[in-house]
Amino acid sequence: MRAYILVGKSSRLPKKHLVEVLTRKRLIDLVVENLQDMGLDVVIYSKIPLNANAPVIEDKSSWILESVCSLFNFGNEFLLFGGDMPLVRKEALEMLFEQWDGKNGVVPRWIDTGYLEPLHAIYTKRMLSCLCNAKSLTEGIENCPAVKFMPAERMPKETFFNVNTNEDLEKLKSMLSHF
Repeated sequence: MRAYILVGKSSRLPKKHLVEVLTRKRLIDLVVENLQDMGLDVVIYSKIPLNANAPVIEDKSSWILESVCSLFNFGNEFLLFGGDMPLVRKEALEMLFEQWDGKNGVVPRWIDTGYLEPLHAIYTKRMLSCLCNAKSLTEGIENCPAVKFMPAERMPKETFFNVNTNEDLEKLKSMLSHF
């Protein structure tokens, strides 16, 4: 199954995907290499120009829901990850696939808050009408009978860490020194 990495523009941390996190490793490079090391076929779906060690498709859509719906033009099912979330763990990916029945999508959801993790999920064509008729990605997922929810608490917590600020960037650098 192909894994798409969404790369958008950030007002809080411009060009965050291109920031060097480790010597000669940008944030986007960490995400790509992490997913490729798990054996995934990785494609970047990007709103900004970039070069990477994976194919890059320009994302011309105006918002995330439109981006997700447009990815169905490339296939009936896919994994979706955020370009600012470099700590996805193989255990998390294995848990997604354990829950996947080959037909319905799988999205982690926090039991205590109900918060979804739509950028660590499996999407299938059966979700398309729910998503494309929704007002938001969250609404489309929550109201879709073709989605199986799994407890996000079961997955390694760092897998959901994302970089949105300079403080997050510094925290990531510290976290990476422990891996």
